[in-house]
Amino acid sequence: MPTTDLTDRTDHTARTIVTVSERLVLTRPQEDDVEVVFAIHGDPETNRYNPNGPQREIVQAQEMLDGFVADWVRDGVGYCAVATREDPGTVIGFAGLYLHTLDGERVFNLYYRFRPSAWGLGFAAEAARAAMAEALPRYPGVPVIALIHADNLPSRRLAGRLGLVADPDGRTDEEDRLIHRMA
Repeated sequence: MPTTDLTDRTDHTARTIVTVSERLVLTRPQEDDVEVVFAIHGDPETNRYNPNGPQREIVQAQEMLDGFVADWVRDGVGYCAVATREDPGTVIGFAGLYLHTLDGERVFNLYYRFRPSAWGLGFAAEAARAAMAEALPRYPGVPVIALIHADNLPSRRLAGRLGLVADPDGRTDEEDRLIHRMA
C-alpha cells in the first residue's frame, strides 16, 4: 500500500495516503481527526437511518476514531478519511473496508458516511471503489459485505451500484441490518 505524505492545507500536518482516485484522496485516519469524526457522525442528517442516532458527545467520536486507527495498525486496512483532490485538507467523509467476523466468516465490511454537502456527487461510490481496489488484492477471497437497515434506500441503492446484493433469505445481523454481499 502506498504511504506517500500529503500536506494538509488546513493544519499543515502530513497524512498517509492510502489511494487516490479521479477526484478523491483517501488517507489513514489520524489522532487529530476527532473533530471531523464528530462533525460527520454527530450530524442528525448523516444518522437518519441509524437507530442509535447521532453521536452526542465527542468521547464517542474519540472511541470510533481510536477503532479506525487500531484497525490500520492491526490489519493494514480500514476506514479512510476522504477529501477531494482539490482540497485535500478538508475531510468530507469516511469510507473503506474493515476486517471482521460475521457468522463465523471473515469478511470485509464496506462503510461510507459523508457530510451532507458531499451527497449526490458520487463521492461515496468513488471512495468505496477506490478502497476496494486497494484492499481486496491484499486479502484475496475475503468477501465484501455491507450492513444496511432496510429503510436506508440511498445506501442500499449505492451498495447495488457497487455490486452488492441483499441476502436472498433476508438475513440480518444482530442490529437488524440487512446483509448485502458482493455478488
